[in-house]
Amino acid sequence: MERQTVINTLNTEIETLARLHIQHGLQKTPAFARRKDGIAKLVREYEVDIRRELEPQFFNLYRRYFE
Repeated sequence: MERQTVINTLNTEIETLARLHIQHGLQKTPAFARRKDGIAKLVREYEVDIRRELEPQFFNLYRRYFE
């Protein structure tokens, strides 16, 4: 997968994760956990440097859910 496509996918997935939590309160569902695992897998698989490659708002959301 092209690098920019990976970054765009991560941005979209992180935004969706935040929406599931903030707007819908679904943070304790299996679907939320699967989406979170998928994000972590993408970061590991493509060795994404989240601090440098993610846009600031998505980096902050990533930190909120993964640190």
